[in-house]
Amino acid sequence: MKYLFFLLLPVISAPVAAQESLSRLFSGDSLQQPQPVTATFKSDHIVNGQSNETLHRQDLVVNISHRFDDIAGKYGGIKTFFGLDNSTDIKIQLEYGISDRLTAGLARAKGAPEARATAIGFNSETQLWEGSLKFRLLQQTTDNKVPLAITLFSNAVISSRAALDDPTSDISFSDFGDRWSFTGQAIIARKFSDNFSLAVLPTYSRRNLVAFGDMNNLFSLGLGGRIKFTRHMAIIMDCFLPFRSRESRDYFKQQDITFYPPLAIGWEIETGGHVFHINFTNSTALLENQFIPYTTRSWTHGGFRWGFNISRTFSLSPRQSRKEGTGYGK
Repeated sequence: MKYLFFLLLPVISAPVAAQESLSRLFSGDSLQQPQPVTATFKSDHIVNGQSNETLHRQDLVVNISHRFDDIAGKYGGIKTFFGLDNSTDIKIQLEYGISDRLTAGLARAKGAPEARATAIGFNSETQLWEGSLKFRLLQQTTDNKVPLAITLFSNAVISSRAALDDPTSDISFSDFGDRWSFTGQAIIARKFSDNFSLAVLPTYSRRNLVAFGDMNNLFSLGLGGRIKFTRHMAIIMDCFLPFRSRESRDYFKQQDITFYPPLAIGWEIETGGHVFHINFTNSTALLENQFIPYTTRSWTHGGFRWGFNISRTFSLSPRQSRKEGTGYGK
């Protein structure tokens, strides 16, 4: 819980922004006729976690994400040039707006090593393919009749790597079904003011094959936020608290493996059709199926890394007007 404190600081320190009426953010006709609240977040992700944003219909987004290795601690320092010599995960993703409310994605991720391999330094990617859907169920309105935005996210991930000959590992696949994992998530968000947004992310993870002593089904709770400080720049942050059983935690501690809540903070820069994130996080992986259950690096022990997310939007609709805009944050 101590990691969530850092994410609650903006809420504690920005009461004026949180109390600002949304009606003051919109003028003119919007006061006479309620309008949807737009740009709660400016990309599909907050940092590690999903945002509530969906694409415009017929928009295509290319996302590239990268995580380097530890800056300090056991795996960092000058010997790895503070983590820049190595990458723990890389992801390339295409997302397409089927409608203004439904976005579909396809991604390829290098994948971070599984939990036991991470702890013993077995540096082998897991070669993951992801298919995802994001559906905007509710959109916040300026008159507060709809006070929250709710978006549903789900993915299915399959590993294409060769099986590891270790029956205690979660990559010792014996059949095709063992290669699959899934995530279901509700993204409940509110834009409190033009400069401050907050999201809560209850999450369910299902992994068909797990390491010995691990949990196939795992619930977690995420919290994320965005503080805009210039027209095109913002501070972003998120954290997830997995509800792992005491038996599982105790077993892995006996194996000298400790799991930590993934905590991330970043700097967001918007430049036209690009949104660029520079971030620091203790998670080695990029997909929810891995970074929520498998974060074994600690901020307090130097186990955090530099990374980046970059997205570029392309409109495939000749009828899309400049006034409508493209991409996320509509």
